[in-house]
Amino acid sequence: MALGHLGLLEIVKSHMHRQYGLASSSQGNHGGLECRGCELKASTNMSLCHCASSNCPTTRTKFDCPAKCDGSSVHEAGLEELRSKAPRGNAVSFVASRGLGLPCRSCECVRPKVDGGGRKDEQGSPRSNIGRLKLTVGALGLAACFGGLAGLWRALECSLPPDFRERWRRLVNDLPEPAKPVPAESPLETVIYDCHGAVIATIAAGGYSGKRDDESKPSTLGKGAKLRPGDIPSWMWQAVVAAEDRRFFEHQGVDPRGVARAVLSLASRGGGSTITQQLVKNVFLSNERKWTRKLSEMLLAFVLEKQMSKWDILHQYLKRIYWGHGVYGIEGASALYFGKHPSLLTLGECAMLAGIVPAPEHLSPYRDSSRGRKPQARALRRMVEAGFLDPSMAASALDEPLPLAIESKEGTSGPWKAPYFVSEVLYELTQKYGWSEVACGGLQVHTTLDLRMQLIAEKVVENAAVEYDDERIVLADQGKQKTRDRLEEFYMERAQKIELEVAATIKRVEEQSRLRARTLKGKKPSDEHPQVPDASPAALAAKMTEASVMRRFATAEKYLQTTLAKYDEEIECAEKSRMEAAMVAIDPISGAVRVLVGGRDYYESNFNRGTQAFRSPGSTFKPVVYLTALAQGMKRTHVLMDEPFTIGGFTPQNYDLKFRGKVTLEEALLYSLNVPTVRLCAQVGVGKVCAMGKALGIETYLPYELALSLGGCEVTPLQLATVYATIASGGVYHKPHLITRVESSDGRVLEEQKPPGLNQRTVVNEGAVAELRALLQAVVERGTGRAARFGRPCAGKTGTSDDHKDVWFAGFTPELACVVWLGYDDNAPVGGMHPGTGASHAAPLWQEFMKRVHEGLPLQKFHDIGNDKHGSRAYTPFENRSRRVRRSGIRKIRKHLKPSPKSSPWKQVWDWEKASIYWEEREKMEGWLAERSSRALELQNLKLQLENTMNRLRTVDSAVSIMQVEDIRR
Repeated sequence: MALGHLGLLEIVKSHMHRQYGLASSSQGNHGGLECRGCELKASTNMSLCHCASSNCPTTRTKFDCPAKCDGSSVHEAGLEELRSKAPRGNAVSFVASRGLGLPCRSCECVRPKVDGGGRKDEQGSPRSNIGRLKLTVGALGLAACFGGLAGLWRALECSLPPDFRERWRRLVNDLPEPAKPVPAESPLETVIYDCHGAVIATIAAGGYSGKRDDESKPSTLGKGAKLRPGDIPSWMWQAVVAAEDRRFFEHQGVDPRGVARAVLSLASRGGGSTITQQLVKNVFLSNERKWTRKLSEMLLAFVLEKQMSKWDILHQYLKRIYWGHGVYGIEGASALYFGKHPSLLTLGECAMLAGIVPAPEHLSPYRDSSRGRKPQARALRRMVEAGFLDPSMAASALDEPLPLAIESKEGTSGPWKAPYFVSEVLYELTQKYGWSEVACGGLQVHTTLDLRMQLIAEKVVENAAVEYDDERIVLADQGKQKTRDRLEEFYMERAQKIELEVAATIKRVEEQSRLRARTLKGKKPSDEHPQVPDASPAALAAKMTEASVMRRFATAEKYLQTTLAKYDEEIECAEKSRMEAAMVAIDPISGAVRVLVGGRDYYESNFNRGTQAFRSPGSTFKPVVYLTALAQGMKRTHVLMDEPFTIGGFTPQNYDLKFRGKVTLEEALLYSLNVPTVRLCAQVGVGKVCAMGKALGIETYLPYELALSLGGCEVTPLQLATVYATIASGGVYHKPHLITRVESSDGRVLEEQKPPGLNQRTVVNEGAVAELRALLQAVVERGTGRAARFGRPCAGKTGTSDDHKDVWFAGFTPELACVVWLGYDDNAPVGGMHPGTGASHAAPLWQEFMKRVHEGLPLQKFHDIGNDKHGSRAYTPFENRSRRVRRSGIRKIRKHLKPSPKSSPWKQVWDWEKASIYWEEREKMEGWLAERSSRALELQNLKLQLENTMNRLRTVDSAVSIMQVEDIRR
């Protein structure tokens, strides 16, 4: 625009110079005069003409030719030339009107232009000329006007798409969109299968697809069939108009009230765009935040209102707006969210769809925690305010259920079957082959997932999480009601106590008054004992007694009121909280992951807690400690001390805060005792426990601390499931995997999992594993895991972390190893004021899943892993015999009863290498204890210094306060 203005100024300047007969600025002669006779030039800074002739039109300007040419010839030549050009022979007026030079008859000079009275001063500088100024300003204003309009039109034209005319024609005439050309080589879809060949998901270039319902059912999503206006229910357009543009039928495309409201509120109460403007933006414009785009939107909305009716605009709006999850139009939205045609939508469903229009991705019922209820209530309220509904109809619509189409009846909702498992598979494929190959390469991916087990796990997890959320609210309500009842009983008891004691006090005071009156009977008042009016001693005594009773009951009252307030807070937290869960199941023979559930709802949170959540395992880590001890030769009858124990500032406590004295290794694991477990870890060595955990399948960092024996580390459910799968397989580690084979589009095998026998390693002695497995079976049969029994041979261990933040149950059968975790994402205690444990929450969930999974399978018992007659590893039946030492004969019995000498570390090993390893572990433990003691001493010294400093500060504060009080008194 600036360049256009400069060009116009140059044109105007050249025209002025050409009309005025002045030399251009480039020649350096501004204001010079030229003689028509000799072509000589002279400056206008001359003396004025003194001819004083009445016929001289140039009486105010004099031009003296330096060459003194013939003035009359110049005059005549000038007049002849002018007469030939002037209309009707009026040369003088023509010259004056054209601004040309006028010939002077007296002074024989030529004047450039009659300026209408403008004179030159004595210094020769011209004064302002009104006519010339008006012409210049007008020319400049005209140039600016035309240049600004041209720039504005150019900016508006740039905001429109290249095919604007074609789009406008299709919109006004309601023509279908043109079919997109199909490329010669269309991208191939990647298909993911489960272990039985069933399709789980299909991945395409545009995203993911996959139906959770029956594959044979037809879907109306994306069919592109023409939708008639009569197919849209009246509730739909009423809800959209009430929620988006209440004055849609009153304005002409742009709502001045909405624009003013948006400007005054700085767009905090909406952008002020009408339905027509939104339609124009969706069809023709982009979402960029520029004033040119907004101005184009308003202008096109005005024009569109003139060419289309309100109903046609509303119909096109419902057909073209975005409804979330890559779906445009009411037909696709109704199929996506409710699986039905738009004509079958109910009032509540129409209100929900209208409520998510402002932010469909954020307010989607698949992501919103209210499952679409909040947007629905907002839309219904606006329909009532607009007069489309009455409150009773809106209330009944709120009570209607909102069954979503993609939510399966057999599992959590998600864009495909087994969403957490598929997302993990896609992550692995993307890391190996890249996203472009995964989306367009047509890969055939065969996974380890068992779809039947997965759907059962999703259903069990969802039901259990909902049940525990409801249970927390119910328990809080019951506790609040009990506390309230106790408080009422307390008030009644206190009132009775006050009444009894006050009555007794009054009676005692009255008796004392009567005795005193009887004693003083017949005596006259003296100076020593004057007669004082009675001040009602009974009333004073009653008040003192009542205050005394209130003080005695104050502590109990405060406790009950505090408990009642805690229950109110617990109910509020329970209504807002949402328990999460994770479940991982692995085949112990091959390491194949059969089940992976990372949460209760994939749409609400796609965070995979099965593979990404690092939580404290609690007591489920204890079998690692006991397996380390059994591998070093300890027996299940090994005696441990369960008594107060402090080492390096660490004082473990049992869950029930009780001590049992001498217990065996079996009893310590059976009842999940913490103190004996820590002692056992100190005996076998923390380093060996860490090494055993790494060998069994834990990949995270394991701290070199005795607290590790109680679960003082962080693991994922997948890693813990790998540990128990290794124990179930007899000490043979199989790396967990999700993919068995990947094929290209032409059938080439890109990768394939090796057979179980080639991808395994033995990490621990199978005899020690058999002993541990027997102990874990006893835990389920008569220990803390009794809630996990389901009528088949199984083994497992419960776990609860500090402050009840995580509850676990990890166990296995001969066919499957499974781990269950329950907790909150914000590390809140499970159960709130009624804490949950692995035995109360996780074990029943594990039992329900394993019971349903094993239905119809043949009964199998545990077997030890050994070598068959051909030398290869295979299953051998577990030897069912007594584990007591068989003795026969008097001599063997006496030999067994003889006291054995005290064993020393040197006699427990058979070579110097083992002895050096033993003493090295002992030195490490001593150094660790010394370091912990020094740290504890330093902390104690720091605490003493801090206490001394605080005492000094308190002394200074008290002194200052005393001085201030004295100053005030003065």
